[in-house]
Amino acid sequence: MESSPVQPFHHLALALLLFVFSVSVSVTEQGLVPSIRTDAAALLSFKKMIQNDPQGVLSGWQINRNPCIWYGVSCTLGRVTHLDLTGCSLAGIISFNPLSSLDMLSALNLSLNSFTVNSTSLLHLPYALQQLQLSYTGIEGPVPESLFSKNPNLVYANLSHNNLSELLPDDLLLNSDKVQALDLSYNNFTGSISGLKIENSCNSLSQLDLSVNHLMDSIPPTLSNCTNLKNLNLSFNMLTGEIPKSFGKLSSLQRLDLSHNHITGWIPSELGNACNSLLELKLSHNNISGQIPVSFSPCSWLQTLDLSNNNLTGPFPDSILQNLVSLERLLLSYNLISGSFPSSVSYCKSLKIVDLSSNTFSGTIPPDICPGATSLEELRLPDNLIIGEIPAQLSQCSKLKTLDFSINFLNGSIPAELGKLDNLEQLIAWYNSLEGKIPPELGKCRNLKDLILNNNNLSGIIPVELFSCSNLEWISLTSNQFKGEIPQEFGLLSRLAVLQLANNSLSGEIPTELGNCSSLVWLDLNSNKLTGEIPPRLGRQLGAKALSGSLSGNTMVFVRNVGNSCKGVGGLLEFAGIKAERLLQVPTLKTCDFTRFYSGAVLSLFTQYQTLKYLDLSYNELRGKIPDEIGDMMALQVLELARNQLSGEIPASLGQLKNLGVFDASHNRLQGQIPDSFSNLSFLVQIDLSNNELTGEIPQRGQLSTLPANKYANNPGLCGVPLIPCESGNSNAASNPASDGGRGYRKTAAASWANSIVLGILISIASLCILIVWAIAVRVRHKEAEEVKMLNSLQASYAATTWKIDKEKEPLSINVATFQRQLRKLKFSQLIESHQWLLCSKPYRVWWVWRSV
Repeated sequence: MESSPVQPFHHLALALLLFVFSVSVSVTEQGLVPSIRTDAAALLSFKKMIQNDPQGVLSGWQINRNPCIWYGVSCTLGRVTHLDLTGCSLAGIISFNPLSSLDMLSALNLSLNSFTVNSTSLLHLPYALQQLQLSYTGIEGPVPESLFSKNPNLVYANLSHNNLSELLPDDLLLNSDKVQALDLSYNNFTGSISGLKIENSCNSLSQLDLSVNHLMDSIPPTLSNCTNLKNLNLSFNMLTGEIPKSFGKLSSLQRLDLSHNHITGWIPSELGNACNSLLELKLSHNNISGQIPVSFSPCSWLQTLDLSNNNLTGPFPDSILQNLVSLERLLLSYNLISGSFPSSVSYCKSLKIVDLSSNTFSGTIPPDICPGATSLEELRLPDNLIIGEIPAQLSQCSKLKTLDFSINFLNGSIPAELGKLDNLEQLIAWYNSLEGKIPPELGKCRNLKDLILNNNNLSGIIPVELFSCSNLEWISLTSNQFKGEIPQEFGLLSRLAVLQLANNSLSGEIPTELGNCSSLVWLDLNSNKLTGEIPPRLGRQLGAKALSGSLSGNTMVFVRNVGNSCKGVGGLLEFAGIKAERLLQVPTLKTCDFTRFYSGAVLSLFTQYQTLKYLDLSYNELRGKIPDEIGDMMALQVLELARNQLSGEIPASLGQLKNLGVFDASHNRLQGQIPDSFSNLSFLVQIDLSNNELTGEIPQRGQLSTLPANKYANNPGLCGVPLIPCESGNSNAASNPASDGGRGYRKTAAASWANSIVLGILISIASLCILIVWAIAVRVRHKEAEEVKMLNSLQASYAATTWKIDKEKEPLSINVATFQRQLRKLKFSQLIESHQWLLCSKPYRVWWVWRSV
């Protein structure tokens, strides 16, 4: 049979097709292996730069293993596409050059490691990279101007918490068409951003964070060209000028944070145009003035409105809140806002925090706030002009945790209905005109931590029902009219850290059960009618469990009494939301002669020693001896026992109190000598033992002989510096006058002549000494006048710090510059952990400020 002429061509085509297929398969197979090997080689080159791998996460990176199963490596279609080594504590001097050959790598995350990386290495990242996470990586140097042109596929870039520095390039955001999120926060960028070039290259940008740097000058209005911007954070910089009105064009804006800058001017009403999407507006800690614009009324999605710490004036527009149904946080503290309390708060069903502290709000607290604001957790109104009574209807806001009405003009009684607030943790209303009894119903508030009601007109007895609140940590009832005995049930409060019951009419003995308060560090019972003996055990004892979370969230200020118009050493105040200068404007507090205020850190050794640190029992009718056991209170820094009827000797064990700074036992009946162990009290800067029956020589070692003489006055048998010298034994007996007459006469004449010469010499020396002392006194007065002149100039130079200069002699010198700063915020753990108390360097006219978080 004859073959068709087409058949050979058919076989040839089939053979050619099989050849091409086999070659294609061969090439594909041969190409796959080199690509994997190239990725592996790049990763191993990167591994060689790692100098420390404490967790051993890279130990499995071996050449004989498939890279796709190495730790932190992910692959797609046999190629490395993701590298994630977050939080592995890796260390070394690295660059990104070895990774540049990973042409399929789309995500790189090296955050939370301890590398050292030069910022120029950012230009050698893989071209296909889309997600870049390098926070806490140790990158140093300026941001390359061509960062995004070299990496055009970047969508997400986080370079926060590094040491990037110098100026931000004006062209940084050019060629950033695909970038959706850029985080450069917590670096060291400086200079102006007003020249930042932003055209149409940021249409994709939705998140921009430049916070916590040192950026200056005005905010570039061209940021409004980023029309899809949702989150803009420029907080904690040094930006000036006004808020750009063009920000009202950002129709997708959800979060705007410009807080902690130096922005001035008014809040532009145009911002109200962004209300359709706005969730958070934070403008706190600036110099913004004017009134709050009514244009915020349509912001129905707004959750946080923080305008605190500015210079806003005028009344708060009550109509704004009627539409803010999503509002959760209304923060207006530290402004000059006036008018009535905004009653429209009741429309805000989601509102959790209302902070109107330190303004000039007036009128009464609207009773219909509750149950309208059903989600309300914190109502803070300290330092305003609020009058009237505390509304009982507040009990209908069942989620309330904090009520702070301090320094207002509230009157009436504390509503018993507040006992229905099961979640209440803080009831703070010091310095008002509240009267009546503490309602026993408060004992139902089982979560109550702070009961701070000092400086009111409250009366009656301390209700025992309170001690059902086992979480109480701070009780301050000072300067009221309470009577009766101190309940022994205080001993049930194992978390009680601060107890202040001073300046009342409490009677009876100090309950020994206070020794069961294993967290008690501050006990002030001065100016009452307490009798009996001082219990040997009070407050925390050695070996007690460490404090955990005690007084968390409190801002504590200790105000020192200087003059004699107020009894006791001073008082501990809850000072959250209150301006420092406010105390000078409070008439009854001003009489306590707070003649100078310093702000600074107060630290102590309490965690180490775990005992009381402050004990004031002065101005009572206590009898008996000072217990030896007080010498075991190793953290004690203030011990006030003045104006009692204490007797016996001063225990030598008090010399063990190495941290004692103030000891006052004046106006008692103490006898015997001052223990020589007091010479060891190197931090002791104020002691008063006057008006006792002490005898013997004042110890000449240590601090005691350097303190003023009036602190030892009216102790007839006490002598030694700074008092008169002690006599050194009996004098020799006089010679017998019945001796030989003539010789005795001659001896008498000679002695008289010698005595006259000696007397003349002594008078001359005394006159010379008087002249020298007078000259020194004139010089000292001149020097003091110069110091006062200098401090007055400081007052003019540092208007933010409150200064009052008086003529009282300072016992110690002080570095004035140390205290020219804002009130520092400290955790309570810091309050009880450090080595030295500021009291030791400055015992008079001091503010001590702590912040617990």
